[in-house]
This record gives sequence, structure tokens and C-alpha cells, in this order.
Amino acid sequence: MPSLNRRTQLLLDDDLHRRLREIATQRGISLGALIREAIDEKLAGLHDSRSRAFAKLLEAEPMPVDDWPVMKQEILEGRYGKLLKRHNEEK
Repeated sequence: MPSLNRRTQLLLDDDLHRRLREIATQRGISLGALIREAIDEKLAGLHDSRSRAFAKLLEAEPMPVDDWPVMKQEILEGRYGKLLKRHNEEK
């Protein structure tokens, strides 16, 4: 286990603190250890999902790409056209 030499303070509401304390007690670990585990799992999940997305991009068949004005027009006319037009109108 790496050396624990950095302190971070976070504020929790009473309910969340109680629930975390109960889980830590049931598992026989400290509240800090439980929170570190949760952070590690969340970061691993983010890395995994990004890795999967990147792998899918690499597996994709090459797609024809056009000049930006042509691509922009296709986007505006395509699936997200209404959302993009609404967004531009709100500016």
C-alpha cells in the first residue's frame, strides 16, 4: 500500500456520513479506507470506459471526411440539427 501522506478534507451531510460509517463498521475498516476504495473504484471505472471508447474508435472503419464547412452543414441537417440550431439561436 502506498504511503498516505496527503490530507484532504471533505464535507458530508449527516445521512451520507452515517451510511458510510455503517458500511465501514460492517466491513471492519476505517471511514477513510472506505472512501479511498470508493475513489479508486470510480477512477478505475472512468479509465476503463475511456479505454473502451478509444478501442471502439480504433476498430471503426475509416470514414470519409470532408472540409469543415461541409461537415458542419451535414451536422446541422442531421440528427443533432435541431438541437444545434436551437443552441445557436439562443446565443
